Amino acid sequence: MFKKKTNIKKDKKDGRQSYTILKKLLPYMRPYKNRLLMALISMSLVSLLTGILAYIVKPLINDIFVSKNFSELILIPLLVIAIFIAKGIFYYMEAYYTGYVGQNIIKNIRNDVYKSIVNLPISKLNKIPTGVFIARITYDINLIQHTVSNALSAIAKDILTIIILLAVIFYMDFELAIAVFVLFPIAIIPVSLLGKKTRKTSIDTQNEMGNITKFLDETISNLRIVKAYNMQEFEIGRFKKLSDRLYRFLIRMTKIKGITVPFVELVGGIAVSSIIFLGGLQVIKYGYSPGSFFSFLTAILLLYEPVKSLSRLNNNLQEGIAASSRVFEIMEDNFEDIYKGESLPKNIENLQIRNLYFSYNKENGFDLKNINLNAEKGKMAAIVGRSGAGKSTLSMLLPGFYQPDAGEILINGKNITSYSLKELRDNISYVSQQVSLFNESVKFNIAYGTSASINSSDDTEKKHANINKFKTVNTTDDNRNNSERSDNVKEDKIKINDGLIIDAARLAYAHDFIVNLPEGYNTLVDESGLRLSGGEKQRILMARAFLKNAPILILDEATASLDNESEKHIQDALFNLCRDKIAIVIAHRLSTVKKADIIYVIENGEIVEQGNHEELIGIDGIYKNVLIKQMQ
Repeated sequence: MFKKKTNIKKDKKDGRQSYTILKKLLPYMRPYKNRLLMALISMSLVSLLTGILAYIVKPLINDIFVSKNFSELILIPLLVIAIFIAKGIFYYMEAYYTGYVGQNIIKNIRNDVYKSIVNLPISKLNKIPTGVFIARITYDINLIQHTVSNALSAIAKDILTIIILLAVIFYMDFELAIAVFVLFPIAIIPVSLLGKKTRKTSIDTQNEMGNITKFLDETISNLRIVKAYNMQEFEIGRFKKLSDRLYRFLIRMTKIKGITVPFVELVGGIAVSSIIFLGGLQVIKYGYSPGSFFSFLTAILLLYEPVKSLSRLNNNLQEGIAASSRVFEIMEDNFEDIYKGESLPKNIENLQIRNLYFSYNKENGFDLKNINLNAEKGKMAAIVGRSGAGKSTLSMLLPGFYQPDAGEILINGKNITSYSLKELRDNISYVSQQVSLFNESVKFNIAYGTSASINSSDDTEKKHANINKFKTVNTTDDNRNNSERSDNVKEDKIKINDGLIIDAARLAYAHDFIVNLPEGYNTLVDESGLRLSGGEKQRILMARAFLKNAPILILDEATASLDNESEKHIQDALFNLCRDKIAIVIAHRLSTVKKADIIYVIENGEIVEQGNHEELIGIDGIYKNVLIKQMQ
């Protein structure tokens, strides 16, 4: 009893879900309503011509084979040829218009899914494995594409064909048509039950596909670690387990799909056999004309294909609905509204943090506690501490990647929550300790985030003037003149506006190694920057920050992979650039921040010491002890 009620409730829920998903797809169809109308007209004509083909079997049998009418022998074959030509034209039109609409719907959904993923808050992105997002935008979208392509043509065309053929059947013989309808529910009910099984299996299959994608993303990006610890066989074993689970679900889906068509064919065979018997009986005993019977039988046989197609479509629909629910779940998630809020003031004089508390997981306590910090324009503020002390966490709060649990971050005395995230991030040059580059050219990676400014002549002149103020930092390098002479050809390939990129690269001490790459600034960086060393990648990221030239500069362990000589040059460039900026430098190596105006020492999420280098040495505390250890 309870089981039946549960099933009824589940059926209603599944029905509501299907309706909701289809309702969400409608806005994607509306822009193409004219083409959909053309497709519908073409489908209607194809279906009508199919019905005419069934009907002309009657005069074909009666007038040619029974009455032996020679004129009909000429006319009917010509009519059949004309029907097939017209049917082919309209079939092409239907295929083109439905394909056009279907591909555009999928393209727009794919674009919206990616847009939704990109606009999710960092806090949400960190909770969902990358592989899951990849599965949504590839595997799930492919399922939706398959469903939409089939549904747009099959639902309309097959249903119209069925309606027209049924009209022919009822016109030819009403009583015999009633017998056909008795057999319809026998086929439809089991197919519906199989469709529900298809949806459940499809959901399980998609979950397993997501797990495999996640696994591949993790292991392939860490193959060097896998090989370094000789874990190849272990990872192969883990992949086989995941592959076996996916295989079981796919086999289950294959069985469900495989049993649907034979079942429909069996019912169709029984129906055709019954009709042959009943129709033959009418011809033999009641004077029913052979032409009428064969016309009726032809309509039944032509009816069989669209019914079988609709039975297959049900499985595709269930897969597509399951995939759509997962895709729309991402699209309806909360996303960052980066435009909401005020504009930042033109002159940013200070950045303050007051009584800030923050936790990734409140059950584990606060990761940052009672943080108070002040950074002023033209001065460098440094944040130092041991690994895991909370330095990088603090750097991610400043651009609004996370929100503090208590306390506030102020720019010019106003909480940053008052400003739009776009304005806030436009005014920050942020270099993360996670060094990664896009699989694009070196030039693209340096200019990333500033391409709009580079293309504007006014901004170009302004930024060029700002960078040129500090170009003298590198002019003392003996290698500069040599590299300019030897690489004039490579630099000539770069547009005039891209001189800004070269100047920023020189400031970051990246120019010399860049021009020695095979294509100079146009060299394609391999995936994850494998072509470059860690220090070279960091210098490209530094060049990007210099090029952006934002009023607030945040460097999170940005010199960690640099050698001592490069680090010294970068420090000189930083101090020159910081003359008109708010600079916050986070470092583990204290040699990076010796010249900072104020240094904050973080321990276990709290600021325990602050002052300049000399003052902290005099305290004889954590800073001095760490410095001594690093010098040793």
